[in-house]
Amino acid sequence: MCCSPPRRFARGIAGGFTLIELMIVVAIVGILSAIAVPQYQVYTGKAQLGEAIQISVGLKAAVAEQFSIGTPFASINGGSGGIPDDVPSGAGQYVDSLGVVAGTIVAQMRSNGVSPCVTGAIVQLTPRAPPQVGDPITWTCSTNAACKPQTCG
Repeated sequence: MCCSPPRRFARGIAGGFTLIELMIVVAIVGILSAIAVPQYQVYTGKAQLGEAIQISVGLKAAVAEQFSIGTPFASINGGSGGIPDDVPSGAGQYVDSLGVVAGTIVAQMRSNGVSPCVTGAIVQLTPRAPPQVGDPITWTCSTNAACKPQTCG
C-alpha cells in the first residue's frame, strides 16, 4: 500500500485548543499591545515634529540672508525683509502655523490629527551668530512636546 489510512480521533477527545490556552494567547497579545502602542505614538510624534523642522528650511534661509546684510536677529521678524508675516494655517500636514519672531522660527503643531505627545506643541529654531565672519549660523531647536527627536532638545 502506498498510503496509510487517515487518522481518526477517538470519541470524546477534542482536537483543538482548550479555553485556557486561548486565554493565555489573548493575554500575551494584550501585553504586547500595551507596550507597542505607546512606543508607536512616540515614534510617530517624533516624525511629526520632524515635519516642523523640515518645512522651516525656507525661513532659515531668509533669516540667514537678513543677518548676512547686517540686520540683527532681534530685528528679523515676519512681514519684513522678504520674510512672510505668518505662513497661513495648515502650513503642513501636522504643522498648524509657522512664523518668525526676533529671528527665531516658531512652528505650532496641530491640535487634532497628531500624536498625543505633540498635540499643540511649539517648536522653536533659534539662530546663533557665527563666531567669525563667514562661518555659518548655527540653529538650536527646542520644543515643549513630550516626545522629542534627538536633534531637538
